[in-house]
Amino acid sequence: MRRTFDTEALAACFPFASPDLPADMAMAPGGVLYGVNTASGSVVLWDRFAQDNYNSVLLARSGAGKSYLTKLELLRLLFTGTEAMVIDPEEEYVRLAEAVGGTVIRLGDPTVRLNPFDLPHESDEESDALTRRVLFLHTFLTVLLGGELATTERAVLDKAVLAAYAQAGITSDPATWSRPAPLLADLAAQLDAMKDPASRDLATRLEPYITGSHRQLFAGPSTTRPIGHLVVFSLREIPEELKTAGMLLALDAIWHQVAHTGTRRRRLVVVDEAWRLMREAHGARFLFQMAKAARKYWAGLAVVTQDADDVLASELGRAIVANAATQLLMRQAPQSIDQVAAAFRLSRGERHHLLAAPRGCALLLSGRTKISFSPIASATEHELITTDPVELHAAEHAAQGEANNPYGLPDLTGLQL
Repeated sequence: MRRTFDTEALAACFPFASPDLPADMAMAPGGVLYGVNTASGSVVLWDRFAQDNYNSVLLARSGAGKSYLTKLELLRLLFTGTEAMVIDPEEEYVRLAEAVGGTVIRLGDPTVRLNPFDLPHESDEESDALTRRVLFLHTFLTVLLGGELATTERAVLDKAVLAAYAQAGITSDPATWSRPAPLLADLAAQLDAMKDPASRDLATRLEPYITGSHRQLFAGPSTTRPIGHLVVFSLREIPEELKTAGMLLALDAIWHQVAHTGTRRRRLVVVDEAWRLMREAHGARFLFQMAKAARKYWAGLAVVTQDADDVLASELGRAIVANAATQLLMRQAPQSIDQVAAAFRLSRGERHHLLAAPRGCALLLSGRTKISFSPIASATEHELITTDPVELHAAEHAAQGEANNPYGLPDLTGLQL
């Protein structure tokens, strides 16, 4: 008898594929524990640095546990000697950083400034670093000003940036790159001096970031550098209007550390809530360039976002996904599941799994490998990485109770004799 089968029915009849990782991946010496396989109960060990590239992308709806899983891998990679740097828009990684002796850089603090004009001058191998810096400033200022610049505006901006560097004594000669870099105020002064309508308009639009309410982050030379085994850039104190530009500025400071220190070691760069940057075409392009170049410096880029549309709707977003050898999907919203299923070529069963997945459950995709797992954390790890407000409130209440009763005496309130 002959019957017609579709592929899914045939695969169900002949389950030749194992639900476990291939042996070479499961026994990777540098792997970290991700969790327990939901199909077989075996442990899932994964080494992102043993893949074709070290990048990853994690897509999940809000509350699915994406930051929890990211922090769990981050904490375990620290034990293997990996350095990590995090863009943290909502201050979810600060408690973890403080517990493991990391460095927290709070953008928005009056004492913290990052100068976008800074040039790399330590062990730099690029002869065109000044040109690259000018191109980055075009990207940064476009994001800062919140809109695509016209051709005339880009032209006058290019002249003004080069003039600001020249006034500071910085030329294409690497020997001059150690001199103090110009500031945003110097650029505005050059734009004013041009006496051109386009340059005057740009100078006016830059005014809030020089003398206005948003000047704090750009009011002087850089005051900090991202040095340490774990560096967290906290953006919570930055106004909402500056968060995208702040993310770009922090990523640039991280890239200085990754690409221009002269020492190569395993590094992980985590960009949480990446949708803020990817909704801007220039921000998405910078992230894509970083994803392409990171492997050369033994670094992995981890893109974490809750908005699949911002990643999958644009060509650059899809390119970032394609350049991630490790892809993680957690619970998805019904409104975005069709787009996610099409982009990752999910079967009908995998679609249903992502729609009904419990909190924390994830689907790991890498090449032909597809593994569903639930992360597991020790009590100490869980205490450091959870952001559940109910658990945090209970922990704070318990700590306050211990402070008020240091000797552990019984509570006799309301006791009747």
